[in-house]
Amino acid sequence: MDYPMRRYGMTVQEIVLGDFLALKGPGLVALAIAAAIWPHALLPHPVVAGGLLAGATAGVGVLLTLAGAGLRQNRAALDLGQGLLAGVALAWLAWGIVALRAVPICIGAALVILFALLTLVRRAAVLARFQPRFFSTRQLETLIAVVDTMIDGDGRAVRTPEETAVTVDHLMDEIRTPVTAELKMVLVLVEWALPLMIGRPLPFSTLGSHQRRRVVEKVIGAKGLFRDVARSLKVLASAGYYGSPEGMRAMGYVPFEERARGRNADTTPLHHPDPFAAGDREAVRR
Repeated sequence: MDYPMRRYGMTVQEIVLGDFLALKGPGLVALAIAAAIWPHALLPHPVVAGGLLAGATAGVGVLLTLAGAGLRQNRAALDLGQGLLAGVALAWLAWGIVALRAVPICIGAALVILFALLTLVRRAAVLARFQPRFFSTRQLETLIAVVDTMIDGDGRAVRTPEETAVTVDHLMDEIRTPVTAELKMVLVLVEWALPLMIGRPLPFSTLGSHQRRRVVEKVIGAKGLFRDVARSLKVLASAGYYGSPEGMRAMGYVPFEERARGRNADTTPLHHPDPFAAGDREAVRR
């Protein structure tokens, strides 16, 4: 049976990335086991090769394996594994250069390439799925999480968080005002700083729905700068959801042309003559 393609469903890039992580994650674990068994073959210092680096490499492998099991469901594992992969790659390179050993240098270089590929494919997956115009890929993912948290449709929502966030992204792209740049900074603050208010050192978009709601409630109840952040989030979520035709209909709003009194009404724009003559306009300009 052929199932219809879902809008904002899995992209080819996400499928490739999931298979890539499912393959490379266990490979890193195997590398860590080899480093623990034969430390002198990799680095002259057995504590570093057999302990610290092996453990860190195994941890990255486990995280990437979990991420490969579900890119969207296990985003926290993907974020953490991607960040630790960069540190582990640099550690292998640094120790290889200090010890003047070719094997750890090659391993470090391979891990750097792995990190670069992971970053590029992950970014391409978001671009192919949403094609953002105004926000960056990370900011758009943050906005999706914000909408999912603030718009509670109780199972009867007429728009998905993805559709709402894309609508806001397109709307911001058409607006030319300095305020739009501030909205980008608001999303950066929400993504990286606000989760610390509830003791969660993780990005906002990787938190579960209950923890995200706790963050939003904290921000709404705060004062000063955080109150402005709460207002900005409310405006973004409401503009994308309730400003859409589906959202307006859900609230009971009926467009004028669909009302009984507006079906036969003449909605042609009125044209009034210019109240100022050409000479008077020139005098006003002077």
